[in-house]
Amino acid sequence: MNLKQLQHFVTLAESGNVHRGSARLNISQPALSKSIRALEDDLGVELFERLSRGVRLTPAGHWLMSRSFSLLSDFQQLRTEIDLIKRQANGSVRIAAGTVLCSSLIPLSLARLHEVASNIQVVVESGYWDDHKRMLLNGEIDFFVADSRELEDIVEFDIAHLPAEPICVYVRAGHPLAKKRRLTLADLQQGAFMGLTRLPKELERILKMHPELPPSRMADSAVASNDFSLLRTSAALTDVLFYSPPSAVQEQVARRELVRLKVSLPAQLQTHFAIVWRKGRKLPASAELMKRTIIECAAQQFRPLA
Repeated sequence: MNLKQLQHFVTLAESGNVHRGSARLNISQPALSKSIRALEDDLGVELFERLSRGVRLTPAGHWLMSRSFSLLSDFQQLRTEIDLIKRQANGSVRIAAGTVLCSSLIPLSLARLHEVASNIQVVVESGYWDDHKRMLLNGEIDFFVADSRELEDIVEFDIAHLPAEPICVYVRAGHPLAKKRRLTLADLQQGAFMGLTRLPKELERILKMHPELPPSRMADSAVASNDFSLLRTSAALTDVLFYSPPSAVQEQVARRELVRLKVSLPAQLQTHFAIVWRKGRKLPASAELMKRTIIECAAQQFRPLA
């Protein structure tokens, strides 16, 4: 099966007979019939019932039709993006992202985008999801990337979920807890901790179910900030516990500035990051290219713990 055969299949299904389908494709009727037969032979199923005045999709044909639109749309978008890269066309993208992502995934994605389309200008606003929601609804940004737990039910939005990551506990190298062989949640209660000033309500609910975890007492944290980079740097310089997804601290871990404590946390403690844009709105090619770059980088960066 190739894309040309898929295009022929969709056109014939929409046209209802070979005469109209071949006219739309600007090819001969025998050429269209030959293409469809080759596709059916390749797949090993009949896609059309041949009727006296046309054709009708079989159940297998209906299934292929339901998948074909997204495949052809993705292919067309890919052609558009490649054309944009090839022309090195000027373009601009305005996005917003959560403070954790602005310290990890977004810089990686910007670097990847710059490799293939250096003329695209990207403006990134950092902050919390409710501000980004307002900006998107007001048309100030093309899309945003943030925790999606409070956005799932908003009918104006389309959402592309990114892979989930566990949330782990990190401390500076040399921290007393890093030397203990067997850690329990009770050990964590003995130390001060730091965290973001705001959390999604769903995450707060999960934390309240586990009062043994320090983050459930966020108001009592030793350090609270809306700047994730500040928290991450402070964690490497103090004895404060730091909760983070692995991808956001991988450089600090590689340099041995931070180490992960091997303690079991509830499985529900994980990220729910997603890309969010206006429903029914076709993103400009440059914004779509940025979106797909973020998805690609997230797939490589967000991985389960070994």
